[in-house]
Amino acid sequence: MACAMLALFAGCSSSGPVYEETLLDKNWGRSVETAKYNQILNPDAGKNLTPVEGLDGKAAENSVQKYENSFKKESKQESTSTTATITQ
Repeated sequence: MACAMLALFAGCSSSGPVYEETLLDKNWGRSVETAKYNQILNPDAGKNLTPVEGLDGKAAENSVQKYENSFKKESKQESTSTTATITQ
């Protein structure tokens, strides 16, 4: 019983970091903060109805298709040849 208690206290009193903060943890909620900041900065942005300049429809469609096709596996068939040797 004493050994079990000693092991329990030794495990709970570790001095090292139990949890390391990841890059995702450091940036958690950043998108919400950015959206809120942009709405405060320009509250009338939703009233602007001018079209956004950028890629035209066809170029954007080609980019999306290329991106989606990059996930498909291509089945490569290797050419195989067999050689038979006939001995008599």
